[in-house]
Amino acid sequence: MAKVASKSFNTQTAAKSVESFTIDSGKIPHTSSSVTATNVQSALEEVASQLAVGAEAPTGVSVTEGDLWYDTDDDKFYARDEDSWNEVVTSLSGTVDGGSY
Repeated sequence: MAKVASKSFNTQTAAKSVESFTIDSGKIPHTSSSVTATNVQSALEEVASQLAVGAEAPTGVSVTEGDLWYDTDDDKFYARDEDSWNEVVTSLSGTVDGGSY
């Protein structure tokens, strides 16, 4: 007999057997207004589609407010606000390249 474990997320309980998890993701509350996906995989894909990585800022008609860009030349993270890229600044000191803080 397989060992069964469960975890609770707010009012939802997910039961795990050796084979799978079952989660009703539609009943997990969130406050995002920009992600329209109805399951976790689609939500991750939707968010990933808004992230660009490279030395040059993305341009063109496909760039929209809320898009994200990581500048590999300067190791800085930017968010798109209307018609410009704005650096995302943290209060931490260190580098964004995997170094320690």
